[in-house]
Amino acid sequence: MFVAVFWIFVAVALSAVGVTILWFWFKVNTPEDEAAPRWGDLRPLSRMSARSSAILRMVATAILAGLMTIPVSFIDDLTNERYDRYSQAVNGISWTWGASQTLAGPLLSVPYTVRYQLSETVPLSAVELALEQSRSSDRTTKEVLRTVEDSRVAVILPDDLQVEGHVDTELRSRSIYSTLVYTADLTVSGSFSKPDLSGLRPHISEVHWDKATLAVGLSDTKAIRGVSELDIAGQKHKFLPGSGGLKALPTGFSSPVDMSYASDGEPAGFRFDISVGGTTGLFFAPLGVNSRFRLSSSWPHPNFSGSGLPTNREITPKGFTAEWDIPNLVRNYPQLDDMEKWENVNTVENFSQYMTEKNEQIGHNLLEYTAGVEFFEPIFHYSLLIRSTKYAVLFIALTFLGVMIFENYSIRLNLARLNIAQYCIIGLGLSLFYLTLLALSEHLGFTPAYLIASAINVVMTSGYVLAALRRAQPAVLTAGVQAILYAMLFFILRMEDYALLAGTALLLLAMAALMIATRNINRPEPEEPQAGHQGH
Repeated sequence: MFVAVFWIFVAVALSAVGVTILWFWFKVNTPEDEAAPRWGDLRPLSRMSARSSAILRMVATAILAGLMTIPVSFIDDLTNERYDRYSQAVNGISWTWGASQTLAGPLLSVPYTVRYQLSETVPLSAVELALEQSRSSDRTTKEVLRTVEDSRVAVILPDDLQVEGHVDTELRSRSIYSTLVYTADLTVSGSFSKPDLSGLRPHISEVHWDKATLAVGLSDTKAIRGVSELDIAGQKHKFLPGSGGLKALPTGFSSPVDMSYASDGEPAGFRFDISVGGTTGLFFAPLGVNSRFRLSSSWPHPNFSGSGLPTNREITPKGFTAEWDIPNLVRNYPQLDDMEKWENVNTVENFSQYMTEKNEQIGHNLLEYTAGVEFFEPIFHYSLLIRSTKYAVLFIALTFLGVMIFENYSIRLNLARLNIAQYCIIGLGLSLFYLTLLALSEHLGFTPAYLIASAINVVMTSGYVLAALRRAQPAVLTAGVQAILYAMLFFILRMEDYALLAGTALLLLAMAALMIATRNINRPEPEEPQAGHQGH
């Protein structure tokens, strides 16, 4: 920020020094029969401009408009710096309130025991070796069978998964910055079945349904406002911190459940409520054979994103409702698998690695498919500021063009005209519009700041043209052109979908005005009647 302001002051100071040098040069080179110009009198520069052609003046003005990109670029850097500070403030709010949330689950992890016999070759004992030698045998080893027990864990996804909830949004502030946050009250329900685990691996001897764990993944658990008891298969359980050692869900909460009471082949229903805070977005992972999500909110600007769009949605000025109905065929992991198939996958980045290194299978990823909504601010404050500086050179050039057209009218009437130094001052004033807009918008909002900044700039520029040309008509016309340009810029910034079309139309209009203004450049100036022929 200080760098940009410093360079703006440097540009203004250099302009003042240049004006001083010009005045001093005019004073030193004033002919003896003329009075030396007083301090600040740059009328000799106007006489120099009068001797220059219209083409040279247009070229000089175009170069000057290009030079105005220097202070505008510093203001653009300042805008990006302020945006970085805003991002830091938003991250701070997200850290305390809750980040973007992804709900994955619930799922069951069920331990089971694998028991099998393993044949091993072991050396003979001393007694056995002596016995073999007495038989004239040279055998020194023997084969034995050893019973091996191995503990494994099966991961079972739900047959049916439903998430319904309402999302309330509000603005939270830190210093002069604010961001949108939400609180989601969700009801998660569905059912699990007790599948046959014999297909996971051979020699399964026992499945410990009484030691099952129901786990729910949540990306930012510190934002949990409250969770009800888990109701599953007619039993109630309290949730505990952590995902129960399930690496497929790196963060979340879990509850030990006794699934031995559930009937084989009959679905065991579950249900719990959760209230969670977050920012930016709310997403769900469709773990069920059939997954249904239904959200409602008072926020009227949702941005549905993720891997799938809602099947039904309704958006009104009072909010939105959306429904997702997602079958398990859209994803690439099964409803039942061994935990070893999931253990190397902790985050979405792991899945990206899997997609780029398909030759190395690293396991399933529960977050490869998510669907949800971003609580989207349709026209972001700093994005408008950044976009407005992109149009800076265009609008400075168009303002110069308007001033040149009106100045050309004054020249034909043998009236005063602007010189290059005055164009430079006008350009610097136009550049300060973006700094004024940035400074005011952080406190007043974009629209009031835009109105105030544009009004200040129109008054300053038209007032300066009035003082320089000493005629009201060019000043009024300049103010009108500026007001129209700033109004068009405002609508271009507001029209996300039609910004390119509107900007192109503005350029075409500017080109048409330039053609009209330069249509008489090649025509010879009319000769003034000589004094001796005035009486004829």
